[in-house]
Amino acid sequence: MAISKVRLANGFTLIELLLTLGIFSTLIGISSISLLNTQRKSSLSSAVQLFTADLRAQQIRAMVGEDEAGGSASDYGVHFETSSYTQFKGIYGTNNFSSNLPPNTNVVTTFPSSQIVFIKGSGEIAGFSNGTNTVTFQDVNDGNQKIITINRYGVVISIN
Repeated sequence: MAISKVRLANGFTLIELLLTLGIFSTLIGISSISLLNTQRKSSLSSAVQLFTADLRAQQIRAMVGEDEAGGSASDYGVHFETSSYTQFKGIYGTNNFSSNLPPNTNVVTTFPSSQIVFIKGSGEIAGFSNGTNTVTFQDVNDGNQKIITINRYGVVISIN
């Protein structure tokens, strides 16, 4: 009787290792792309949230009337530029505070003269046109956008 010798193999073959590395690298590639896209979307969302908070703060300042320095009642507003917006008191150009948007984010408005001015005392928007007034934040790289609709009383109606 002939006895066959069975050799036990320990470890993995080259094909098994290459297949495992290929699956692993594919999963890492997909997850990193997904994470980068999520980061862009969250950056855009945080810019919109910061803007709406600043917009409401300017409206409240106009409605309250007096500022921290004890000055008289004044209009407050927000002026828009392509990659930033500026909060101001009175007339744009004096008492400004500028906020930059995240990189590759632009803002487009349908407001006249690219600014929103809240009337002192009432907090309504000065020179409001009867149409829908919007502020659009757009990510230049992937085209994602958030559209904020504002009514004549300065209330944010919707964020899409």
